[in-house]
Amino acid sequence: MKSKILVLGASSFAGSSFISLSIKTGVFKKIVGVYNTYVPITFSQMQKQKQTNLRLIKLNFSKDAKKLIKIIETFKPEQIIDFSSICMVAESWQMPEKYFSYNIQSKIPLLKVLTKFKFIKKYIYISTPEVFGNTKNKSLNEKNTNYNPSTPYALSKLSFEMLLQTYLKNFDLPIIITRFSNFYGPYQPLHRLIPKLNYCINQKMKFPLQGDGKSKRNFIYIDDFFSGLLSVLKKGKKGKIYHFSGKELWSVNKIIELICKQKKVTISKIIKRTNDRKGKDPIYKLSCSETMKELNWRPKVSIKKGVLKTLNFYDRNPHLLNKNSMNYKFNK
Repeated sequence: MKSKILVLGASSFAGSSFISLSIKTGVFKKIVGVYNTYVPITFSQMQKQKQTNLRLIKLNFSKDAKKLIKIIETFKPEQIIDFSSICMVAESWQMPEKYFSYNIQSKIPLLKVLTKFKFIKKYIYISTPEVFGNTKNKSLNEKNTNYNPSTPYALSKLSFEMLLQTYLKNFDLPIIITRFSNFYGPYQPLHRLIPKLNYCINQKMKFPLQGDGKSKRNFIYIDDFFSGLLSVLKKGKKGKIYHFSGKELWSVNKIIELICKQKKVTISKIIKRTNDRKGKDPIYKLSCSETMKELNWRPKVSIKKGVLKTLNFYDRNPHLLNKNSMNYKFNK
């Protein structure tokens, strides 16, 4: 590919993993990563490495819109990938105004820039299946518009999707929307299901399971997530929506069972049930049929293999599962 790419939300799990894998595979000529304030483990390590083709810039989208535009004007990226979102779903009920401000309003100056800078060939927005709400037993494809968001977070993501669609229709912009099922893997933040459960087991702490654990999700390993994005960068067409998901639908309980079996722990001794979060959807189920056909993409890592690879990674790097390494509180 050997092009110049701008990565927004570079310090997120998705953004930092994308940059790390991009450097490892050498697919881009130059990378500029823009981030706000949140710094997970992956990004902290990435900052310490001196990469000749990588530049990391800290700025606040809401306050430094002019600086972001200046960066784009100077760097002249051929592609932009937008990972930047506030995405702690439960917290979106406590501060919905913050989610709408950051996930929508702060991005409007960027949309205006897309109408002016012709050197930008693709703007790829990373969205979520949560825009559909509970999919029940239906597998929703790329053309489905049965939107029913259940949380302020999901609504903010859908709202920006709709805004992108409006700009696309009126300005013929190089916009592409992607929706990924739950992605996971090494370096995932400690508050997420797999690393959090692993941490609790290692520390002999109770794992707080929200609700009954019956909610079902498609999961996608970070390597398949990366290959999916590369396929969009290479073959994706403007105006299209692409879905990326693992083949299997697993409940939270089934994931817990797999991890506890691998760690040789009795489930009843490690689990502490808590109230479920507001607006939690029972099932997210994406169909990727059109994406797979058009982009010739397939997920290669099964959920069982991916989870075991993730657990093995943390077993080899126990210092990464340290509650002091991230701003997240655990209650024993």
